[in-house]
Amino acid sequence: MHDTALNARLRDLFEEVGEAHHNAFVDEGGADPEWPLWYADYLQAPIGNALDVDFLKSRLIYWLMDADFEHQVRAPDTVWQSFYTDQFIERFAPAATPEKDSLALYYFPSCPFCRRVLTAIDEVGIDVDLRNIHADDQYWDELVVARQRPTVPVLRITSPAGDERWMPESLDIITYLERTYGQEEAQ
Repeated sequence: MHDTALNARLRDLFEEVGEAHHNAFVDEGGADPEWPLWYADYLQAPIGNALDVDFLKSRLIYWLMDADFEHQVRAPDTVWQSFYTDQFIERFAPAATPEKDSLALYYFPSCPFCRRVLTAIDEVGIDVDLRNIHADDQYWDELVVARQRPTVPVLRITSPAGDERWMPESLDIITYLERTYGQEEAQ
């Protein structure tokens, strides 16, 4: 399972930013169409420190907007702070035992973003189960059940205990693979 201290820290940060934003925009009834900009200014350093990731402000804005979209589509009845926490852990948290994790890439060969991830996999030199969603209906179905849509690439990370992370976005996957598995080459 994920680090409970990290989970609590991220949840606290999202609750803190939500409250600070509400207080800053109380006169407008909390309405702020530019909220991702405000949140990114507030969160850039603390969330980067918590996850040990250097966030560019523009990318953090993108990830906040994406977390909001995912929340609306996949779990609109859940508490947003918990959902955002899960989204950021899914994309950025380090693996507890990466050498023991099982990796599967949901992809299809003509997808340019998938090809970028496949190149990174080759460069890092790790074993990843390749699951072409157009060649096997089971892989398509697994992806849709987990993510509610068949958008690829998605890296499925399964820990020895059976915990799963479904990491979307080619750049996030590549960054994760390089940070997690690319270290051996540097040593």
